[in-house]
Amino acid sequence: MRSSINISKVAAVVACAAVLPLAAAPAASAEDAYGSKAQGGGVSIQAIDSYLSGVRPGFQSSKTDIGSAPTIIDFFDCRTSDHGLVNESTKVQLINYNYTTPNEYWEEKTFTACFDGGQSHGEWTGRKGDDLFFQIKAVNGTTSSGSGPTLSASRVHMW
Repeated sequence: MRSSINISKVAAVVACAAVLPLAAAPAASAEDAYGSKAQGGGVSIQAIDSYLSGVRPGFQSSKTDIGSAPTIIDFFDCRTSDHGLVNESTKVQLINYNYTTPNEYWEEKTFTACFDGGQSHGEWTGRKGDDLFFQIKAVNGTTSSGSGPTLSASRVHMW
């Protein structure tokens, strides 16, 4: 009888020890649709350093709060699902999310250099607002989010 009570006590202590690391973990941290860690609770992150995998037109990044400096987005080592086309490209648009008024849409930039294993660079100046994100507008000229080629990039950096 005593050994079953001791075993129960040991089991309770082991269970508590297993739960303690979970209690110290961030309350609302989740991996977003393209791999970066974004904290929950409606908090925007300062920069995005992540990757894209199999996204279609319409994909939207996490929001970021990077202040009033120019916004720069870099894609590295891009690939599309129809890799090998002569004119691989993607169109990227910067958007300022507004809570009470319509969003502000900045011009679209066409990225091509990253398809040769290099880096594509887009810079938006003169913009205002803090909750910024980018949207993939087209992949290889296709704007449909339901079909057509997908886009992957080994690294995406927005700052």
